[in-house]
Amino acid sequence: MSIKKWVSLSIVYVVLVILAYSLITGNNPFQSGKLDNNHETSEVYKEEETMDHSEHNHHHNHQVESEVHTNVTYNDGKVFIELEDHTGAAPELAIEHEAEMHFIMVSNDLEKYYHLHPEKEQEGTYAVSQDLNDGTYQAFVDITPENKAYQIAPNPVQVGTNETDKVRLESEDKWTKEVDGKTVTLEDAHATVGDEVPLVFDMHGETPDSYLGALGHVVIVDEDVEQYIHVHPASDDTTTFNAHFSQPGMYKIWAEFKFDDNVHVYPFIIEVQA
Repeated sequence: MSIKKWVSLSIVYVVLVILAYSLITGNNPFQSGKLDNNHETSEVYKEEETMDHSEHNHHHNHQVESEVHTNVTYNDGKVFIELEDHTGAAPELAIEHEAEMHFIMVSNDLEKYYHLHPEKEQEGTYAVSQDLNDGTYQAFVDITPENKAYQIAPNPVQVGTNETDKVRLESEDKWTKEVDGKTVTLEDAHATVGDEVPLVFDMHGETPDSYLGALGHVVIVDEDVEQYIHVHPASDDTTTFNAHFSQPGMYKIWAEFKFDDNVHVYPFIIEVQA
């Protein structure tokens, strides 16, 4: 028998086997389980990407490749911040809440907190005077570069030789704090990852002064001093702040309100559930 006839008979045989399989099982043999599984995995991945993107719109620590790099140093009572974009040039900064730069510095044990506004000394270099005790700090350079992707990340700063260890935060039940005769209460907050978490501050009949274009500012840092969140009021006439958390864990809140020309800082600790 010629090769051509052998090939023809083989094709006929294969077709008959496929038809028989389809009649007996009712399944299409070309639709394998592997193909179905790959399709489902792809859909789940796309769904996760969409959720992440939505959440990132509200959170400072979104995972993008930063085009602006920061370097923070301290020398003799002065903090220096150097900025450089991916081309080596000094980035242009937008004004956000009356300042080009909001500079947050906290000690590793979360006991020391500074909200500073460095001034430009030259292109790409900012500085601010601030005496710091010996210890280890994390500095967060809160800026909005013009037309540049930027991700806020902690800049470690060691002052002196005594290192400060990070701590494990404990839940607290004292939600009313008094600072220089002004009392503020953080109402019960149920914080869950991915949800909008209203942080509602009761001012006990007081109305705070406008501070940097708002009735207050809230800064939140996790106990590992890595996650940074800066939240402004939900509207011009409220002391409610809507926060978003991308990771569970213990967080420290510093709520800043201005009374009689003095900025008062109220610390709280909350736990964010998964």
